[in-house]
Amino acid sequence: MKLKSIVLMAMILATTAELTSAQESEATPDEVLPVPGETTGLMTGERLVTLVKSIDVNANNQGNTWQFTFQDRPIIMIFDEKADRMRMFTPIGPESALDAELMRRMLQANFDSALDARYAVANKLIWGVFIHPLSPLDEEQFASALVQVLNVATSFGSSFSSGMFMFGAGDSAEENRKLLEELRKRLRPTV
Repeated sequence: MKLKSIVLMAMILATTAELTSAQESEATPDEVLPVPGETTGLMTGERLVTLVKSIDVNANNQGNTWQFTFQDRPIIMIFDEKADRMRMFTPIGPESALDAELMRRMLQANFDSALDARYAVANKLIWGVFIHPLSPLDEEQFASALVQVLNVATSFGSSFSSGMFMFGAGDSAEENRKLLEELRKRLRPTV
């Protein structure tokens, strides 16, 4: 395994451990928690784990935190049945790579082209992340979440897109038009 991969995996595992311990130490008021038996949701932690294992038979876990691979990219998923939440994320790169223009594009994309996935910064890394209530999640939404997280990560620095739809009132369509025009200029033969 290359040194860069080892360092990245160490950062992911450290971040996962920090996030898991932070989740476990946070007290949630009883009135915010769903009342047992009142949730009629579709998804449970057990079903979620079954979905993860169907994607990567080598998926591993530490409590309610699962790490698996999809399209050669490490994916981390954390769920909490009591809080009825799940979070799926993948590292994109070091936070130090962000300048003002990249930060601006990330925020624009969060408005219109990242769709349900989002760009985020935590623990000195840039992340592609999907956050959702656990119980109403179904298999199709889980698959969509996974594809969107993958796409925001792989399109970082170019289209900044989840690969799904684009909200028309934002700035990304214009940014993508500029990118296309720049490519057209490069591809036009000089006379």
